[in-house]
Order: sequence, then structure tokens, then C-alpha cells
Amino acid sequence: MGPNKMSKNGMLGWGMVILLMVTGCSTTRDGFAYRLYHNTNAKYNGFFYATEAMKEAEQVLYEGYEENWDEILPIFRPVDEATAQQVYPLMERAIEKCTKVVDKHTMSPSRRQQKDLKRPELNKWIDDNYDVIARAHLIKGEKEKALEVFQYLVRTLDYPDAQAWSNAWMARTYMAFDDRVRASNTLIKAAQTKRVDDPEVMVYVHEVYAAFYLMYDEVEAAIEQMEEAFDYVEKRKDHARLLFILAQCYEAAGQSEKAIERYNEVVDLRTPYELEFYAKIKQAMAFDRRETDSEPIIELLEEMLDDDKNDIYKDQIFYALATLALEERRREDAVDLLKESLLVNDENTRQRMKSYLMLGDLYMEDLDYTNAQAYYDSARTFMEDENERFDDVDAMADNLTELVTNLNTITEQDSLLEICDLPENERNDRIAEIIAQLEEEEEARKRAAEAAAEAELANAGDQGAGMFWPYNAQLKVAGRRNFRDYWGDRPLEDNWRRAMKMDVAFSNEVGVGEDDAGAIESVEDGLVPGEIPSFDELMAGLPCDSAERENAVAMIAEAYYNAGLVYKEKLSDLENAIDTWTELTERMDESEFHPTTYYQLYRTYLQREVEENYQSPFCATCNSEYWSDQVMERYPDSEWAILIENPDFADQEEVRREEERLVYEELLQRYYAKAYQEVLLAADEIINYHPTNNYVCKYRLLRAQSIGGLSARTGGDRRAYFESLQLIIRDCPDTEEAEFAQALLTALNGSARDAEQTEETEEEEEEVVAWEHKPYLTHYFGMLVPVGRGNVEELRATIADFNTEFFASNELRVTANLINRNFQIVLVKDFKRQDYSLDYYEVFTNNTDALGAINTSGYALFTISTENYIELFKNKETDSYQRWFEKVYLEGGE
Repeated sequence: MGPNKMSKNGMLGWGMVILLMVTGCSTTRDGFAYRLYHNTNAKYNGFFYATEAMKEAEQVLYEGYEENWDEILPIFRPVDEATAQQVYPLMERAIEKCTKVVDKHTMSPSRRQQKDLKRPELNKWIDDNYDVIARAHLIKGEKEKALEVFQYLVRTLDYPDAQAWSNAWMARTYMAFDDRVRASNTLIKAAQTKRVDDPEVMVYVHEVYAAFYLMYDEVEAAIEQMEEAFDYVEKRKDHARLLFILAQCYEAAGQSEKAIERYNEVVDLRTPYELEFYAKIKQAMAFDRRETDSEPIIELLEEMLDDDKNDIYKDQIFYALATLALEERRREDAVDLLKESLLVNDENTRQRMKSYLMLGDLYMEDLDYTNAQAYYDSARTFMEDENERFDDVDAMADNLTELVTNLNTITEQDSLLEICDLPENERNDRIAEIIAQLEEEEEARKRAAEAAAEAELANAGDQGAGMFWPYNAQLKVAGRRNFRDYWGDRPLEDNWRRAMKMDVAFSNEVGVGEDDAGAIESVEDGLVPGEIPSFDELMAGLPCDSAERENAVAMIAEAYYNAGLVYKEKLSDLENAIDTWTELTERMDESEFHPTTYYQLYRTYLQREVEENYQSPFCATCNSEYWSDQVMERYPDSEWAILIENPDFADQEEVRREEERLVYEELLQRYYAKAYQEVLLAADEIINYHPTNNYVCKYRLLRAQSIGGLSARTGGDRRAYFESLQLIIRDCPDTEEAEFAQALLTALNGSARDAEQTEETEEEEEEVVAWEHKPYLTHYFGMLVPVGRGNVEELRATIADFNTEFFASNELRVTANLINRNFQIVLVKDFKRQDYSLDYYEVFTNNTDALGAINTSGYALFTISTENYIELFKNKETDSYQRWFEKVYLEGGE
């Protein structure tokens, strides 16, 4: 056979290959070869590569998620929008691959042509491709598209495994919608599916069911579902995380013995170490002295402390030991262990917050407010806003800070006055002692800092030696050290040097706090390293002359009153409130706070008598009657005496104030209507005949503004306007109205000569465009490009490439038009509804790679309904629409 000739058998073989290639693409014919061809392509050309993309995406999502071990772990790790956007291209790749498979390889032969073949199955991989498409849409947050596909699978698939699997995923989609009823009904169908062959399918069904119950805080029901899931589990190690969650649920349900058993099972499975470690730690957290012996758990935790691989976890181990100590009522041991936890803590801010918080709680229980303040304040610093205790801790830290500030003021001013009262030579000796103490502390600080720096340098090793400084560990450590030596570890605040220098110098003399809370990063160290005040500076800071002494005494009186107020109103500590106010009345004969203090003592004793049936027969001053008599005797004409005689006086005053407010606001509306003469007459009547009106200063301002309005209207002399503003400043000092009047005078140069140059101008009111908010309409995404600033064709191409990578399945179009002489508008079309367009807007604006140049260009970006776009094209009011979009679409206003 020559080289240019082909045998008959060869020609026949090639003919069959060509015939198979031509006929193999048909989806309407059936047979072994057809099924083999389509199934092979569906599995290896589509499903395989789509599954690889899904695995890659799951890895990205897993790496971007941080477990919160303090709460019950989610059975399915949640996907936040920011992380989901990173995997959009992978999801689009999966959707594209599987969509092509569905379009090209779904066989649909007629009943007459369908062959009775058991293998290969007809459309064996088509439902798997649909499943990937639905899950990819769900990860992208396109819940409606995912639901549509899952509903299709449930309707069309008739074998039990697929029914149970698809119903479980459809339930997860309903859960994403927070549709509790539909999710529950769908899960019932999934769980009741009979003859499911694959046990992992039923494991998944019960996992979803458990996640559903946890979503609505039904822990007991979730436990039942997880236990049922483990009935189907063949390899428990593959489901160690679920076992850990089950243990957490038992702990939350108060079943500590079962919780510890499950945690032990996790440890025995030899899982990844982090899970194993927390399973050990959680045993201590679940311990209940009434049900379990603590000795094995304590031994386990102490062994963990000795294990080098637990060095980074020591803070959590000490915290666990502290929890055990508290459960066993060893309170002092618990406090010491918590402080150990803080000392060994490196960068675990969540654990640091927990230790601070528990110490704050313990000191608060002891009513040790100074130390409680320090630890609550530190806990707040490391606490996330979403923490369920954040609002309470934030408020408590503020309240305690207010209290401690007042108590410190009393102690500090007393100490300074005490030094002032010393003979000159003793006073000088005391100042010298303070300076010596500060110098000693500074030397100790330097020694500690040098030791820490040497240790840090030693730990850095030779990593990156000889390389550029960002990669050279020793150079970076040395740089930080030099920076701290020069600048210190002070906070970045204005006037830090002047603000801290004097107060801290005498704070050591004062001796604030009884604990060492300040030693553990929770309290500001005070003086900046190396900044020790001189003898003259300390002497100048003493309140020794009569005026300064008087001011110091006034500060002490105010601090006493305010501290008592915090005790009573914010901490509900009536006993300490009474003691504080009583001490004020005993220490000082009189102050501007004495009348209110006497009244507060009367009210507080009265409250205790009513609520607690309080009586103290051996204390003549420990009752409300004594203090009411004191008020009536010392301050008979005061507001407080009136309140004692007429307890409803305050309510009557409130009614009067409300009536006055309504009258004032009605007159204010008349002013806005420019009825200046009417307003002027009404304001004069209030000012002249009702000088005790709560809004009299506001009436004075209305009067002045009405005079200004009349003079502007008639073109008359404006000196009367300036004089009326000056009267407000004189008669209403330290009020908002006085500040406003002063600002007006300053703006007008405060003299009548400017009246000739000042003409009241009417601001041109921007044309009001009635944009319609119809979220159900089709929307576009828009971008305004100034004419001459950007190449619109390049922008269109960049956006089209972005759409192909992130939103290929949406089949979006990019167009551009000239909207007015100044702007071109680039549109991305179409989005079914407002929420779809806003999803696109968020992904678009958060993209810093492909769209980095666009998102930093300052172009106006928005989404717009079809109706509003037509209106925008007519009126050209781009600024108006941009403001409306931001207010309504982004801020949720109307």
C-alpha cells in the first residue's frame, strides 16, 4: 500500500469516527453511543471543571472565615458579601461550564425512540450540573435564581437521594430568605424521604435541619437532629466539627456531663489541633461542680500549660482554669488566673477582652468601682460592636469612668491642699520625695524596656539578614526600639505633654486604686517616658493662694455631688450615694451644691423607706424627715423646698413647659411665614409680662430676627437689629441663643455701618425634581463621565470584561450616551429589580483590581429605574438624582 492510498478497512474506520462525531451531537436520538458521548461530556467537560472551581471557591471562603469559639459554631460557615465577591469569577466559571452542559448534552428523545438501556443512564450527570449551578448562585447571593433551580430539580427528579438532597438545599435557600415556614416544610419533606441509599445524604439533611433550629435558637431540637445525623455517619472523624457543635449545644442546654463526653470524643478523634485544643478547653467551660469532678479537667489543663505547642494558647488555658476556680467558688484564685491570662496574652484580642470583662464583672460584684472601671474600659476597647454585651459594658464603663474621675478629683485636690498646708520646709521635702519617686519609676521603666527590647531582638533571630529592612526582622525590631526611645509609647493626642505632666506627677501622691489594674495595659501609664516635671513646675501646680484654694474646694464639692449622683442614678447604689452626700455636708458648711445635696438625701432616704422599708432607730439623721426639715430650715424659698411641700410641682412644671413649647413653636412657624410684625408683638408680650417663661431667650432671638426681617424688607436702619442681638448676649449668657447672636454679630462685623453694604438676597432654590421610588421596576447601573476626561470606549470595554468575569450569567450589556454638554453616561443593563442593581453596585464599587482606576476616578456611580432614567434624560438634573439616590437607595431614606 502506497503512502497516498488508504485501505478499505482504514476508510471504513475513519467513516465510522466521522459518523459518530456528526451523530453524537444529537440530543434527540437515543442509544448506547449517544448516552456514552453525552454522559462523558457532561461529566468531564462540564461537571468536573465546575466542581474544581467550587472546591477552589470553598477553600477561599474557608480561609477568609474566622471561627468564634465563644459561641456555638455555625454548622455551615456563613459567607459574608465581601468574601463572596472574591469568588464571583469562580462561581461564574462553574455556572458557565454547567450551563453549557445542560444546553448541549441534555438528551430528550421521544418515547418511541428511547431505548430500554440500564447502562449508561440517560442524562446521568445533568442533575449534578443543575445542582452546581444552583449552589453557585446561592454563594453569589442570587437566592431567587438558586431557588428556581432547586425547585426545578425537586419537580423533575424522582429518585430518593436526589429528592432528599435537593429539598435540603432548597430549605437552606429558604433559610437565606429567612422564610421559616417554607424552610420547615421543605425540611420535613427531605427528612421523610424513604429509601435513600447514600447515608451521607441523610447526614446532610439532618445537618440542615439542625442549622435551621439553631438559626431560631431552638437548641434542644438542634441536638435531636444532630444525634439523628450521627446515626447515619460512618466515619465520625469526617464529622468532628459537627460533633464539637453538638457538644456546644449540650453545654448551652445545661447538660454539662453530656457536653464533656462529646468534647472528649472530639479529642479522641485526633482532629486538626485547633479543634482538639478547644475541645479540651471547652470541657472546663462546661464543668458543673454539682455533676462532675474537676480534678481530671484541671490535670488536663495543667498538662497543656507544660506543652510547648500550647504557648500561643496559654492565655485561654489560664482563662479556663479561672472559670473552673469560679465554679468551685475559689474567687481569689480566679482573679489571679485571669491576671495571668492577661500577662501571657500576645495578640489574641478576643481572649484579652474576655479576661478583662470577667475581671470587671468580679470587681463590680464586690462594688470595687475603681478596678471595675479599669477593666470594663479595657474590655470595651477590645470588644466588637456586635457583641451582645457591648451596649451594657460601654454604658457601665462610661458611668464608672465618671464616678472614678470624681473620686480621683476629691482625692487629688485633698492631697494638693494637704501639701499646701505643710510648713514651707516640709512642703519642699514632700515635692523632693515626689520627684525622687518619679525618677526611680522612670529608671525601672527603662530597665524593663531594655530587657523587653533585648528579648524581642533575640526572638527575631537572623530572619532576613542582609535584606531590605521590611524583610529584615532585626532591623525592624531595632527601628521600633529607636522610635519608642525617641517618641515614647504615648497615645496620638493633642496637647498630650501639657495635659498629662502635672496630673500624673501628683497622682502617685494621691494613690488612686488599690489593685494593680494599671499594671496590665488597662490603665494609662501617665507620664511620657523621660518627662519628669521640675521642682518649680510642681510648686506652680499647687493651689496654695486664696483664689486657687477656693477653686479647689469648689471642685471637691462638685465632685462629691456628682459622685453621689452616679452612685444613685447610674449604679443604683443608694448606700454609697448617701454616704458620699453626707460626707459633703459634714466636711463643708456651704457650697453651691449644698441645697441640691440636702434635697437628694431627702429623696434617697424616702426611696429606701418606701422600697426597702428602711429604718435606723439609732441614727437621728438617717431618715427622710430629718433632711426635709433641713431643706425647709436652710433653704425655705428654694425650688427644693417647693418640691418637698408639693411633690407634684415637677410634673406641673413639665406640663407648663410643654404648653410653652407648643406656643413657641406655633409662633416660630409664623416667623417662617415672614409675619415679622405679628411675631415681634407676641415676643414682646412674653418678654415683658412672662419673664419666667422657659423659652424666653428663644423669644428674644425671635424678636431680634423679626426686627432684622422688617428692616431688610423696608430698607431701614439696621442698628435696632444689632442692638437686639447685643441684648440677647447680655440677658441670656451661656445659652445657645447668645452664641448664635454673637456669631451673627461677628458675621455682620457687629456694627451698623455694614447695614448699608448688606442686602438680603434670596437664594435660588434648586428645581425640585420628583424622583419616583419604585424598587420593583427594571433598573440600570449608571456612571457619569465628564466630557473630555475619560475614554468612554475604554471604560465600556473594562466594564464589559468585569461583567464577563463576575456576572457572565446575567448577560449584561454596556452602553454609552451623551446626557448633556458636560457628561456622558455609561449604562449597564438590565437588572430585574432595585436589589439586583444594588448588589451589582456593591460588587462594582468594592472591586479594587479590574476596576481600581474607575473607582478612584471620582465618577458619579448610581443605579436608576427605567422611569427615573427617562426623567433624567429629559431634565438633565444629574446632581439632583445623585443626591436622591444616595439618600433613598444607600441610606434607606425617603
